[in-house]
Amino acid sequence: MAYSPVTKPCKRPRSIQSEHRSFQAAWEEEYLFVEWPKEKATFLLCKEKVNVLKRYNLERHYKTRHASYSENFPLHSQLRSAKVASLKQTLLSQQKLFLCQMKESEAVTEASFKICYLLAKHKKPFTEAELVKKCFLSAAEILFENYSNKSSILKEIGALQLSDSTCAHRIEAMGENIQEQVIKAVRESPFFSIAMDESTDIGDVAQLLVWVRYLDQSLHPKEELLCLLPLQEEKIFWTVSATTSKHITYHWTVLLASQQMALLLW
Repeated sequence: MAYSPVTKPCKRPRSIQSEHRSFQAAWEEEYLFVEWPKEKATFLLCKEKVNVLKRYNLERHYKTRHASYSENFPLHSQLRSAKVASLKQTLLSQQKLFLCQMKESEAVTEASFKICYLLAKHKKPFTEAELVKKCFLSAAEILFENYSNKSSILKEIGALQLSDSTCAHRIEAMGENIQEQVIKAVRESPFFSIAMDESTDIGDVAQLLVWVRYLDQSLHPKEELLCLLPLQEEKIFWTVSATTSKHITYHWTVLLASQQMALLLW
């Protein structure tokens, strides 16, 4: 039997995540660090963050940049403990303000999306969005006259972004999101069928409406508009194929139908 040397398996280098480092409470008073955000450390004085929770990293930052702090606030002294508590409270207040501003911004954005959706649903021009905003402000002046937070309410309404270009971007974003959801559902369906119909827009350009019927996760039939495409009649199939083949395959197509229009598959 031929001799074959036994080779030891190579050890993979350890990752930071595999070491499961945790923040030590003693580091707050010793090096003036707190754990924020999660699994990271923030220095209470300069607000600089350290990504790797190692004593050496915190100690190096403290001694190289803030060594004189221990002279004014000696370690384990009551003065130092009070100062650390004060710095933590300041940081906590800043965090609350930051989170509050984020929530307000998200609420304003969501409200803007809903207004744009209603305008599109009722086929109104996007230029009317600014009029909606003015109506909001005028009504709020009266409805919230005796409310203590009236100024805050008016400020939130005033922050609504409802220019015609913004509305157009909002509708495009919602349309892309809906299409992504439909494509995902079609991909997960065991079978699907496609139906097409042709119409012309106000510019007399032929538009192809592509509908898709599929089975949802509960195997219930669903029908959705997949896309709306400008086209020339002799290029119907290639127009549809160029759009849909990026996302779905015709392998499981059970029906391809059109209504009173030329359909050239090959």
